[in-house]
Amino acid sequence: MSSASNLAVPMVLWGRYAPTHCISAILMTADMKNIVTGCNDGQICIWDLNENWQLYPRSMLFGHTTAISCLALGSDNPLTSYVVSASENGEMCLWDITDGRCIEHTKMSIVHTDINAYRFRSSKELRLVCNGYYPEIHVIDPLSFELLWSLCSKLAPDWISACCVLRPVKREDDVVLAVSNSGTVKVWTLTSEPKTKSVYEDESKQIRCLNAQTLTCCPYNQRTVLIVCSKYWQIYDAGDFTLLCSESNRVGERWAGGDFISVDRVIVWSNDGKGYLYKLPTNLLKGKAITSASPDSPDYHRQHQPTSPHAYYILDLYAEQSLVCSPAMMFFRSEGETAPRRLLLRGDSEGRVVIWKLPEVSERQMTLVRQESFDRLPALPPRCKTTLQEVWDSLYRPPAGVLDGLCDENRQSLHISSTIYIPSQGKLVCGRINGTIVIVPATQSVMLQLLTTKTLKADNIPTKILQGHDGRVTCLLYPFNESTRYEPQHLLSGGADFSVILWDMNSGYKIHTFTVHGGELTQMLVPPGNCNTRILSAVCSVASDHSVALLSMKERKCIMLAGRHLFPVQTIRWRPLDDFMVVSCSDGTVYVWQMETGHLDRVVHGITAEEILNNCDENATPMESLTNPSLTLAQALKRRNLATFKNLAQQKLQQQQAAAQHQQQQLTQRPPPEMLKPTGYPLLIQGVRTNTRDPDSHVLFFDTEALIVQLLTEEYSTMSPGELEARGLIGMTEDQLIKSSGGLELSDTQQKLMGFIAKAKEKAENVGQKIQARAETAGLVPVQTGGRLTPTRMSASPSRRSNTKPDGLVVNDNLTLEIAQFFMSCLHAWGLDPDLDRLCVNKLGLLKPQCPISFGLLSRQGHMSLMLPGWHKRVCQEELVGISGDIGKTTLADQARTAAMKGMDKGTADESSKKTLLAQRSGSVPFDVEHLLFSDGDLESELRHNTSSEDQKAASRPPLSALQEETRIFSAKARWKISSGVTTQHLLSVISVANTLMGMSHASFIFGKQSRSRRKGNSQFTNHHGIIMNETDSDAGSEDEDSVSILQAQIKQGWSLLAALHCVLLPELVGPAHYQSPQLEMLARRWQDRCLEIREAAQALLLAELRRIGPEGRKAIIDEWSPYLPTYVDPQHSLLSDPQRGEEDEEEEDDEQMLAGDSPAHKVSVSFESRRKQATAIVMLGVIGAEFGHEIEPNRRKVEEIKKGKRNVQEGFSLTNYNLSRHTSKALTFLLLTPPSPRLPSNTPIRRAAIDLLGRGFTVWEPYLDVSSVLLGLLELCVDADRLLPSMSYGLPLTPAADACRSARHALSLIATARPPALIITMAKEVARYNALAQNTQSQHAQILNSVLVRAKQEILHVIELLVEKMPNDVADLICEVMDVTMHCLEITQLKAKGLQELFPAVCRFSMVSYCGQTKRIWVGAKNGGLALYEMKQHAKCQLIPGHHGPIIAVSVNPDGKFLATFSHVDSKLKFWQTASSSLFGIGSQQTKCIRQYTTAPCQVTPVTNILKLVRLVWIDNRTVVLLTVDGTETKYSV
Repeated sequence: MSSASNLAVPMVLWGRYAPTHCISAILMTADMKNIVTGCNDGQICIWDLNENWQLYPRSMLFGHTTAISCLALGSDNPLTSYVVSASENGEMCLWDITDGRCIEHTKMSIVHTDINAYRFRSSKELRLVCNGYYPEIHVIDPLSFELLWSLCSKLAPDWISACCVLRPVKREDDVVLAVSNSGTVKVWTLTSEPKTKSVYEDESKQIRCLNAQTLTCCPYNQRTVLIVCSKYWQIYDAGDFTLLCSESNRVGERWAGGDFISVDRVIVWSNDGKGYLYKLPTNLLKGKAITSASPDSPDYHRQHQPTSPHAYYILDLYAEQSLVCSPAMMFFRSEGETAPRRLLLRGDSEGRVVIWKLPEVSERQMTLVRQESFDRLPALPPRCKTTLQEVWDSLYRPPAGVLDGLCDENRQSLHISSTIYIPSQGKLVCGRINGTIVIVPATQSVMLQLLTTKTLKADNIPTKILQGHDGRVTCLLYPFNESTRYEPQHLLSGGADFSVILWDMNSGYKIHTFTVHGGELTQMLVPPGNCNTRILSAVCSVASDHSVALLSMKERKCIMLAGRHLFPVQTIRWRPLDDFMVVSCSDGTVYVWQMETGHLDRVVHGITAEEILNNCDENATPMESLTNPSLTLAQALKRRNLATFKNLAQQKLQQQQAAAQHQQQQLTQRPPPEMLKPTGYPLLIQGVRTNTRDPDSHVLFFDTEALIVQLLTEEYSTMSPGELEARGLIGMTEDQLIKSSGGLELSDTQQKLMGFIAKAKEKAENVGQKIQARAETAGLVPVQTGGRLTPTRMSASPSRRSNTKPDGLVVNDNLTLEIAQFFMSCLHAWGLDPDLDRLCVNKLGLLKPQCPISFGLLSRQGHMSLMLPGWHKRVCQEELVGISGDIGKTTLADQARTAAMKGMDKGTADESSKKTLLAQRSGSVPFDVEHLLFSDGDLESELRHNTSSEDQKAASRPPLSALQEETRIFSAKARWKISSGVTTQHLLSVISVANTLMGMSHASFIFGKQSRSRRKGNSQFTNHHGIIMNETDSDAGSEDEDSVSILQAQIKQGWSLLAALHCVLLPELVGPAHYQSPQLEMLARRWQDRCLEIREAAQALLLAELRRIGPEGRKAIIDEWSPYLPTYVDPQHSLLSDPQRGEEDEEEEDDEQMLAGDSPAHKVSVSFESRRKQATAIVMLGVIGAEFGHEIEPNRRKVEEIKKGKRNVQEGFSLTNYNLSRHTSKALTFLLLTPPSPRLPSNTPIRRAAIDLLGRGFTVWEPYLDVSSVLLGLLELCVDADRLLPSMSYGLPLTPAADACRSARHALSLIATARPPALIITMAKEVARYNALAQNTQSQHAQILNSVLVRAKQEILHVIELLVEKMPNDVADLICEVMDVTMHCLEITQLKAKGLQELFPAVCRFSMVSYCGQTKRIWVGAKNGGLALYEMKQHAKCQLIPGHHGPIIAVSVNPDGKFLATFSHVDSKLKFWQTASSSLFGIGSQQTKCIRQYTTAPCQVTPVTNILKLVRLVWIDNRTVVLLTVDGTETKYSV
């Protein structure tokens, strides 16, 4: 099963100790706003630098598995901040540092030690010039990591130790200069983009310089080159590489690198992290830039010129502690319009970042220094420095750990050394350094840390502590997570005391201790499910003495101990069928063990070892290598739904498939509707640490889709069959369901769930307006203030106080609702709409955060970024300064708005507070007085809530703390500023979950809120959702029900307001300065997400965003994406190219979504990237075209535009400029019709999106489409609709096939209602073509029997029925064509037996259709005045008889079938016909003759008259007919 891309939202609890960050590489971005540091454990940290030289850590990026060797810029476009990182095992990643998304990554077989980003003159794009442990210089494309060409050596090839690229001033080429390890200098001159893959050097020369650290060419004078080696640094003349001067190292230090500050000054830094500034002797330098080098200058002939460089400044930190390893340093120069900046950056092993700003020193100051003694150089203190731990300590409250305040020892929480989460029970198990294991309910313990809750206290959270290990607990395993064959109460722990203990989790009893290893345990894992039975009950444990054991749970003993490995164990794989366990070690050797006997089968090295490993069972679990724990995180995430649950999911799936096949065999029943079982859990918690010595931090992954599915499933499981029936969810046939929903395909759970109202499905285009309307009905009326809309509540109903629960809180069984409560509380945008916040707290039961929350972002293949605490400080400071500074300048309206935003109640703001504000305005009072920002009213309400709790009995509460103020700014402003990727994920999650909850019946999180009309004698029981229901006495019952239903309505409205806030009002309220708008391409890729709620949220958001940016914004998007339309793209990568070239990766939807459509990491994925771009472009332009394209009738449009100020037609999709509509429609049709291929499988989301958009924008695409092939393609997908689409889907996503079917059905109904004539005429033509074929073929041809028109008969009838329902006039105009199609779809034999009225009543509503039960014929009056006769024969054509001079609007056959009356209002004639009575045996003429005609009184017809209801013909006996007109006159006529 392909797991669809999950919408996962990570949050992290860092704990009070900052992670280790031993910096190995450092980089500053060109705009000087960010610093990027890479560390020895493989993480990357991004720092923000503001104008006041303050450093804030922004986020930490996980994804590399070994130390970072170098960093470089990935783009020179100021709008995209990309950084490339390379690690010591050849991995390379391209990161977007605004939000830490990994855009592209690869693993190379070579290791880079240095990367320069450089734009060659001949190339349009930036290139990476890399050197490292290989003899060439590679030039790589940063966006795709494709190797473009290499610079190779003919003479003495050797590893390149340093290189630089320079651009000669007056020449049109680039020169690459490099020095090899053995001291050969090489020069390559590149005039144009090389045609071949390898370019050889132009010249090379041996110099005396071994293992150079850096090589730099002076940008101000290209004749001077600086080469730094560890013992000395040297200046060379670039012309012929003669040595000009050199300087050896200081005692006890080695040189680490250097650069030029100006023409004659250099900076060189040492491995101690000090920088030295040197002045070069100018007389020795060559080049035009040096004045003293020309004989004309007076300096040229001066005496006593210095011959050696001399130091004049030292940059030092004077830190006491010595460093573990030498720091990473970098020199940065910015050549801006303002004064050029020269900075030296350093990052060291303590995670400290230091920046020195280089001083400007004049010649005169230098001579003074020269006269002083050499030892006392003037020293320069750093401009700024900080470490992660210092940031941690500067916070108002240290970042929370998951167990803080629970089972602490001596008021201190102990370090957590290992963590495991048990999703089935919602328990978190943590092993600590003192050997104890703590088991707590996960959501409650996390809520306690992050949210302000009145009811939850540390004392009432049930914790269990297991004591048994001596020394720290190093690893935990809960085998039942991996496979159901284990006992659900068993828990295993391994410790530093070499033992493995088996626990009974529920009772806390120690069942058994295994002591077989001779080192501390590092890992425990579960063997795969197809091993032999004895192994199945065992688990595998690995220890640091390099031994691996299989421990049997059943026999309570060690079955096998494999202990001859010489190096640490890295991976364990299985060959269950051969009974082999394959162990690979860190030195690359592979040991093959027999599990049953414990024999060592063989030891292999090299390529055979790799082949054996690759041919092992797929579910090999990656071992956590001892050096780097973050490895497992990255790799576990790569295993789709976190490896641990993989087996479980597979087993469930196999059982399900088996069951499905079983049901298929029993064909008597209707085949089962197709469903996807969800495999995910709504919440996963993973311990993460950057270094083995650190305590665990905890990342919480919320899977939105799993949460929605789980909520809906539970909602249904609590309903009785009666309730389901009452809601119309079961007991109706598919057809009735279709009719009851107004003919639109029954979309989805949400509609069926919609509470007590049967709510028809909203189309996504008006979701935005509807939400806005909902907001207005709820009393949110947009008020125009200063040109901006801000909602203000007309009257907030006084909220009833919630009775808080007593202290003896039991653990709430309902895990899913708790997770949803926590999730929504963290994601809701608090502080933007005070009324809504109050509603959320009082009615919906959300809880406010008590501190800023660190979110994260998952990107491709398990790469993730986690926000660091302290980043928000920057925004908060700006905000507070902004508040204090703005008050003086603002208008009254603005003041009112800020007052409202801050929740300041103008009514209660008394004189004193106004004075203070004035004082602040003039700056006489500092703005740290936080309580001014909150009104007394707010404090009172806070007090009201808190009266119950003990500690706040005193009514005088302290003013709101700085922490609360910071939290408010964070959730209202800073959060939305992180990045567009994060905004997208949060909004999608919030809106989709809020919509789900809105559709549920008991969706409030106030557990146990009791009804007010409770009597003493009431028995009370709790329903499944933890809401206490009361069985009251009969007389109170009705009142109770009323209050419950009122409460329900309020709750529903609350959720809908919440969704409205996030979907429509958010950009307005947060303000453009702080709002990073959602990423349109992520939304476009989710246009047809597997999960319906997410799909609808994405569509609503995308349309709201497109509306918000207006025509100019949309134009920009069209310009950005149209080049990616497949018709413009290089045909090799085009989606529309021939599918013969098989490629293994499919066009799946996404990369952000964490895992879908992974391209294999080892292949260059340029075609994958490009095809994903094309898919996105098709959806994006399809949406813009469909929603903002033209309406076809130009004249009507103009009028309407003038009338309504109608939306502008988007350029490129208009009637005059239609190139984009043409190309887009071409691409959409291609996606619909092309047969499945490896490159574009059937039923992918991109195809569903194409189907959906063809339907939505049919009026725009129609002129460029081959309508018949599109319709037939859609019908093809609908063939099995009744089998595939369940009447009831219990909130589970449908299978891709069923989903495609549902989309196609919807598209057909949209096309039918948008352009009825197109649909009817096209279908009639197809039927005629089919009938002609059928009559002409001699035998029954297989092709004819298999035609779509035959297989999709039901679906065609559905569509016609829908048209009759919605568009009767259009159907009447083409009634003959409709009848042709209908006759084709109905079974002739059944028609003869049952008659038309019974088989297809819809068409009998028309007065111009008449069926004769006697002669088995159907008569139809056409619009052109002809009379059509249908015989009941297979493939027969209808006979047309000329009748009237205008449309026939009534036809009726008399009871015995001999006579027929027809009427047309245009020529006002009523005609009687004798139906052809055939002579004996059907021989002779069969003519229908007109035997009489009457002229009737003319009917008054105005343009608004409904022709269909104008007249009716009724036979009262065999010879007399009555003409009934709409105004009530009756006239009799007889034959």
